[in-house]
Amino acid sequence: MAAGRLDAAVVAEHTGFPPALRWSPFLKEPLLIIAPKVMVVKDPVEMLATLPFVRFRSSVPLANLIDTEISRMGVVTNDVAEIDTIGSIVTCVRHGLGISVVPHVALEEPEGQDLRRLPFGEPQVTRQIGIVERTLSPRGEIIARLHEVLAQLSGPHGVSRTGPGQPTV
Repeated sequence: MAAGRLDAAVVAEHTGFPPALRWSPFLKEPLLIIAPKVMVVKDPVEMLATLPFVRFRSSVPLANLIDTEISRMGVVTNDVAEIDTIGSIVTCVRHGLGISVVPHVALEEPEGQDLRRLPFGEPQVTRQIGIVERTLSPRGEIIARLHEVLAQLSGPHGVSRTGPGQPTV
């Protein structure tokens, strides 16, 4: 993108972009501990430390965000599976394999409706998805409009942008 071949890209959890690029989040969504509907819900930290855990194993920032918070809590999970897609994790939890942590959007599908949900982290951990663009872009107005549409489509978790490159949180 910095080479000028792309006008914009949608990425999760920005890290270390060069000065020629800017990242503006349009979605800030909560992460949730999920459990089968039949499971008795108790303290989230106790659940993570004692119940079978379905781990999100991927090199994406979301997996690192989850692992970092679990480590910060001082919890050692009882991993029963490592899965690399969020949809598969939701299916495993729904069928009683254990508990897990997923972003809110994963529970919007019908498969996620019959799960117990608890906030993950204190304060609750969120992940952000945003647009990366060149700071001097000839398509800045179009990208700004795209940002606003994506923020609106994100519902209550959408993050508006007040001006070019000026996100409001």
